[in-house]
Amino acid sequence: MGVLICDFTGVYEKEGLIPAGTAIDLKDISGTGMYIDEEAEESIRKRLQDAGFPGEYRLRFLDNGNYHYMTRILASYIDVPFDLITFDNHTDDKPSAFEGLRSCGSWRLDIKKENRMLQESILIQKAEDLDLLHVRSALPLYISLDKDILSGDVLNTNWDQGDMTEEELFGILDMLYKTRNVIALDVCGEDLPDKPCALNAAFNKRIMNMLQYVHA
Repeated sequence: MGVLICDFTGVYEKEGLIPAGTAIDLKDISGTGMYIDEEAEESIRKRLQDAGFPGEYRLRFLDNGNYHYMTRILASYIDVPFDLITFDNHTDDKPSAFEGLRSCGSWRLDIKKENRMLQESILIQKAEDLDLLHVRSALPLYISLDKDILSGDVLNTNWDQGDMTEEELFGILDMLYKTRNVIALDVCGEDLPDKPCALNAAFNKRIMNMLQYVHA
């Protein structure tokens, strides 16, 4: 299982995650914080290409929630009809405040408009939303996880958080991997690089261990 690490802030160096996969250093690209302009997106796509993306990158780390728009970019490489399931404490479907710029808060709206391969887009915000997952579809599935859906007892993010437990989240993910053909899982929701990262680092390792098991 390939692991892609999109490093915008240097947080993954603090977490010790860099050796776990192919890290793309994006820290020098301007126009990426919360909003992304066309020039920045072109630069990101060039570096993805240089890293052999999409390749076999079944797990993708996107840095903190300010960069959740990366899901739209990564999913644009999918060349078959697919469904998207997003775990997020926020809807991320609001129009961008600045014309011509896409944002971490508009990406679900943008991907629905732009990606012709996307069929169903489902948002999960609480464990009780599990019924939403019973979609009558056998299409491949892309999963996007913002860790801010989890309780602060599990880890810390740079956005306000929900109350889902890790057990609830992992139970849902296990069910999805057993019942659907999952193209890839991306993960955002790191804390800022100047904050303690131990909880996030430990969670990321558990995510990797879980996917190593399902892809064994």
